[in-house]
Amino acid sequence: MSWSNFLAYLSQPNGISAAVGALLSIILEYWPQFEALAPRYKRLVFFVLCMAVPLAGAALGILTAEWPAGFEATFWPALVAGFVAFASGTALHARKLAS
Repeated sequence: MSWSNFLAYLSQPNGISAAVGALLSIILEYWPQFEALAPRYKRLVFFVLCMAVPLAGAALGILTAEWPAGFEATFWPALVAGFVAFASGTALHARKLAS
């Protein structure tokens, strides 16, 4: 997988989910107080990570992989993918809690 392909993967819902899962694992490992946070703050952390990962991937793509710098071509798809990853992750988590 090339660098550009890796960054594109980070700008897709499945790549975002994998990266956010890894980041949350690191957060849980090194910040034990995370478990004690209220659920709404945990969702906020999840949302911020879901938006930050694809935006960082898009920014790195522009800086290092010669992606187009336009908002419509690069950042908007990253924002949509981040929101989809957040919405689907939240919906799946809520569904598991309801079961």
